[in-house]
Amino acid sequence: MEKIREKISLFLQVFILALIILDGFFILISIPLPLKHITFSTIIIFDLVTSIVLAIVYLFHLRHKINWKTLVVSIPFYFIGINLLGLEPASLILKLLNLLKVFGLFFAIEELSASVIGFVKKSRLSYGLTLFISLLIIFTIIFFIEEAPVNPAVNTYEDSLWYVLQTLTTVGYGDIIPVTILGRLTGFLTMLSAIVITSLITASATSTLIEKMREEREKLLEERKYQIKNLEKKIDELQRQLERIEKYNHKLMEILKKK
Repeated sequence: MEKIREKISLFLQVFILALIILDGFFILISIPLPLKHITFSTIIIFDLVTSIVLAIVYLFHLRHKINWKTLVVSIPFYFIGINLLGLEPASLILKLLNLLKVFGLFFAIEELSASVIGFVKKSRLSYGLTLFISLLIIFTIIFFIEEAPVNPAVNTYEDSLWYVLQTLTTVGYGDIIPVTILGRLTGFLTMLSAIVITSLITASATSTLIEKMREEREKLLEERKYQIKNLEKKIDELQRQLERIEKYNHKLMEILKKK
């Protein structure tokens, strides 16, 4: 039962971590960049759902950790500001509040996904994950700024995001081709980054597997040592019993001889 609870807890932490990372990324790109109406509406709904989930987690499981960061990450600023207060999406106050929420989400990761973060740090997957997210944000912005004015295939930020994602993941459909020098350089650097990220993830996975095997081997060795010690104790006890029996037999023989 305890193992089942641990697995459920780990699954929930992974789920919450994924929500936080995605929500932070979506909010971050929505602050400075122009997005399609459908994309922006989707971000509002996703942020609303994430905020509700985080509020429930804090309220029922981490009530002792409620602070200003808790309030920031649990408030859907886009939904409240646009749908309830009638603010414009480009409102400065709305952008500042959402920027504050991005920072709050960053700090909330450690509180809400401690076990997963511990594993990520231990396996060094944090380097690959951080590099992937950083390059995704940087390259998409550079590619969009450079290609959007001259490339008919890049009309919105989503097109730039699609190009960089398929390049970073080494898929490369070829439906978007850069036409500027900086755009092509960005594509080239994205390809190199994909190789580096893949190498980092492979190395991290291999290192984690080797470490896991080493821990299992040490655990097995400790169990064997414990079994050997128990066996030695039993042998010593048997030896003492045999000595007592031998002494008893010796006394019995002496008694019989006297008779």
